[in-house]
Amino acid sequence: MLNSKAIEILTPLFEIIKNSKGKTIGQIKTALHIERKKMKKGASGLIVENLLGIKNNNEADADIPEICCEIKVLPLQKNKNGEIKAKEPTQIQMINYFEVANENWENAKLRKKIALTFWIVYLAKENSISLDQNDYKIIDYFVDHPDLSKMEIFRKDWEDIRVYIINGLSDKLSCSMGTFIEPKTKGSNNRDLTNAPDGKGGSIKVRRRAFYYKKKYTNSQIIPNIDTSKV
Repeated sequence: MLNSKAIEILTPLFEIIKNSKGKTIGQIKTALHIERKKMKKGASGLIVENLLGIKNNNEADADIPEICCEIKVLPLQKNKNGEIKAKEPTQIQMINYFEVANENWENAKLRKKIALTFWIVYLAKENSISLDQNDYKIIDYFVDHPDLSKMEIFRKDWEDIRVYIINGLSDKLSCSMGTFIEPKTKGSNNRDLTNAPDGKGGSIKVRRRAFYYKKKYTNSQIIPNIDTSKV
């Protein structure tokens, strides 16, 4: 349950998204007097930083540090059969292998990143066709504050990933792992490497990865809680 401080801080942001529901990115850019050539970021940067006036990040600090709240944007796809699903997994934060190896669940940076999340949902793909960014449409928002049972699933996913890291198996991590989160590779090619424990007190070079919300999570825990009637 949200406390009074969180409600006070988030309420103006709720109103911004409410007033933007049904509008396209192009319409929002016009209203904010943003020219395409000045928009170096994608829809997430426009929605979060320009519309809400908040700089989002992938660091340890939350997007809204006063209430430890993250802001995430979730692109939807509407399939030909009318089914509405998450278009892709959602990044939470980069994995620092040595940090994760030395953490426990109680002080894990990931735990702070998932404790309270303000999700902003927009339509990005329809009938198997990806829309132009200017045609992305704001659909709804949802505040996710996982209860103890959900946090227990997150904990198990994180601990399973951590075991691989500690044992020097970071390059064996797979997106098939986890119920709610997955360790997805980052970087443009196999040469984009970073340091990780080798399981013997030393280090090895492995692919960069990040923690992601699996589509299973957003499909089951976020999308059912938003109004998709106008998608």
